[in-house]
Amino acid sequence: MIQCRLIGQNIQRSQSPDFHNTLAEQLNIELHYQLEELTTNSEEALHQHTTDLFDNEIDSANVTYPYKEQILSVADQLAPCAKRVGAANTLVKRDQQVIAYNTDYSGFIAAFNQFGQHKPGKVVVLGCGGVGKAICFSLADLGATEIAIYDRDLTKMNSLAKLLAAENIDTVCLNETTLETAVQRAVGVLNCTPIGHYQTPGCPIEASWLQEQAWCFDAVYTPRETELLKAAQQKSINTLSGFELFFHQAHDAFTLFTGTQVSTQQLNTFKQTQLANLR
Repeated sequence: MIQCRLIGQNIQRSQSPDFHNTLAEQLNIELHYQLEELTTNSEEALHQHTTDLFDNEIDSANVTYPYKEQILSVADQLAPCAKRVGAANTLVKRDQQVIAYNTDYSGFIAAFNQFGQHKPGKVVVLGCGGVGKAICFSLADLGATEIAIYDRDLTKMNSLAKLLAAENIDTVCLNETTLETAVQRAVGVLNCTPIGHYQTPGCPIEASWLQEQAWCFDAVYTPRETELLKAAQQKSINTLSGFELFFHQAHDAFTLFTGTQVSTQQLNTFKQTQLANLR
C-alpha cells in the first residue's frame, strides 16, 4: 500500500485525496492519500514533522501553501526542476532517500497549452511564493516576452527576480505605484497569491484594471470561479482556472507516486468526473 499525504494549511476542501484515491482505485493500485493539516510557520517544526512522517508512515507527499519553499530542507535530493525553481510540491521516497520534485512547473505548461499554440506574451504575476516561482519558469519556457512580478514581501520578490535573472529571463519588479499600469498593459495576468481562496476571499487587483488583456489565470481553485476570473470573464478575457493547474500537477505527481502512465482517454474521462465533483 502506497501511503501519501497532502501537507499544508487550509486544505480541508482540497480535491487531492479524491483525485489520487479514485484514480488509484480505477487502476487497481493500492494507494491511500489523506490530508495532513498543519498550523506551524516554523521551518524546524515542519522539517521534524515531515521527516517523522517519512520515517514511520508515508512513502510520498504533496506539499502546498505555505510550505513549498521550506520543504526543500526535508529532501535528500532535489530533482532538476525543484532545484531550478527553488520550491517543491511533491516528495517521493526511493531507496531510503526523499526526492523533491516540482509538478507545478509541468502542470502549468500542460494547463496553458489548452489555449493552443499561443504564447503568453507580456505577463504580470502576482505572488512570488512557491507556486509563483514555478509558474514564472513555466512562462519563460513557454516563450513569455516579459515577466513582471509583484509581491508585498520584497524579500520573496527580489529572490525570485535573482533566480530569473540568472537565466537571462526578462524580468521587472513592480511596486504599488507601478502595478496598475503594468496590469493594464499586460497580455496575461496571473494570480499566484491565496487571495480568492474560500478562506481568504477577494480579488488581488482592482477589477477595473482588467480591460483588454488576452488571458487571465488564477492558481486558486476553491472556488473554481474566483472573483478575479469572474471579473475577467465580464470583460470577455480568456480565463484559465486553477483547477487546470491542480489537475495536471496532480496527474504528474500520481505518475511519480506510482510509476503508472495513465492513458489520455482515461485521463480525459477522469477529468470530467473531477470537474463534476469540484466544490
